[in-house]
Amino acid sequence: MSRHEGRMCLVTVGATAGFPQLLAEVIKPEFLQCLASYRFKRLEVQCGPDYDWFAAQVEALSDNYGIDIRCFTYTKNMSLCYVRCRGEAGVRLAGCVITHAGSGTILEVKRTQAPLIAVPNPTLMDNHQDELADVIEPQGWGIWGNLGQLTNALARSQELVAQGRLNDLPPYSARSFLVPESERVTLFDWMVLTCYPEVLRQQQHLHDLDEVMTHYEQKNEGRGENLEDLTRLAVD
Repeated sequence: MSRHEGRMCLVTVGATAGFPQLLAEVIKPEFLQCLASYRFKRLEVQCGPDYDWFAAQVEALSDNYGIDIRCFTYTKNMSLCYVRCRGEAGVRLAGCVITHAGSGTILEVKRTQAPLIAVPNPTLMDNHQDELADVIEPQGWGIWGNLGQLTNALARSQELVAQGRLNDLPPYSARSFLVPESERVTLFDWMVLTCYPEVLRQQQHLHDLDEVMTHYEQKNEGRGENLEDLTRLAVD
């Protein structure tokens, strides 16, 4: 892709649950105009189960504002789509990935360093998308978007592109793990804290017992005292 061909915006909603509210918003005139103003030339939309409905909406558009709009149901090679939204020096300008705030997608997009806008799906219950989206921006992983405010989210995303010089990244090289270890611990620990508090409580209990046992061993080194009671507590 030539750098002069403009930016690409990818919208993804996942393979199973529909998100027609997001799909409808990305083809509103004000959003298409916003894309054009930032030199986006292509909008690719992964529609999931709403493909037929969305394709009909695109066909009915009176003006696409110079944006090439394409849609598909799903592909197993979504990571390749994310890479095409990633800036690369002398090759392409950074675009953006607008996602439904699923944790798997967030991790994959972060690996590619493509600009990210996460929009939680309000129709899905107990899936922690709100919590995930809420932590994305403070940690610098991307922008937390909301339905009805996508033009603002796109503007803020482009500010991050400029600040991070994301138009001039080196060629992409896939890593064996999604994110660097330091960031991986931050994200995964946060997910456990928010989504699985009982697991976190159990792990903290074991950690505290381990510290007590270590202290007890050091204090009683050489005395041969039995740690059976403490060990039983750890097992319980």
